Amino acid sequence: MAFTQLDLFGAMSAPREEEMKNVVDVLDQDTVLNDQESTTEETITEVTAAGTLVVTQKKRGRKSNKEIFAGVNQIGIPDDAELKQKLYHPIRQVAKWFGVPASQIRFWENQFEVLTPRKNRKGDRLFRFEDIQYLKTIYYLIRIRKFSIEGAREYLKENKLATDNNYSIIESLNSIKSFLLELKESLNND
Repeated sequence: MAFTQLDLFGAMSAPREEEMKNVVDVLDQDTVLNDQESTTEETITEVTAAGTLVVTQKKRGRKSNKEIFAGVNQIGIPDDAELKQKLYHPIRQVAKWFGVPASQIRFWENQFEVLTPRKNRKGDRLFRFEDIQYLKTIYYLIRIRKFSIEGAREYLKENKLATDNNYSIIESLNSIKSFLLELKESLNND
């Protein structure tokens, strides 16, 4: 493909029609390739502890609502009885339960006045049962309901009691759902 040279002032002499068709064809092929690359899925293979091979397809970009809500049930926070067995929980453990980095928990602590974890002499944050309950509510508002930080802060001030009730209802429904799914799985295996 031959391009014509620009003159001193950037003006191009009129190109021939077939050269322009070649340029358009090349640009069309590039856009088709770029569109294919943007929608490609990454294949991830893992070997579990049992020795089985798991192949998953990971899409690039924003997750769909179905994928987001499927991940909600995967928060690994223990039951309230287990949380109350220890008086304090380190930030590293709490962050692991919520599936977020510890810096995210520290950021939420700075943004929301209700979060007041105790700090030891080294400055390590230790979370009580009440702090973890507030974190559940904040996580629900920001990650599930998609509130902004400012919106979640205002919502907590205005609707504190309603938010706690809604979250506890959702939590109990999720536990019932997981129980029913386990029951269904056990019935299917028999």
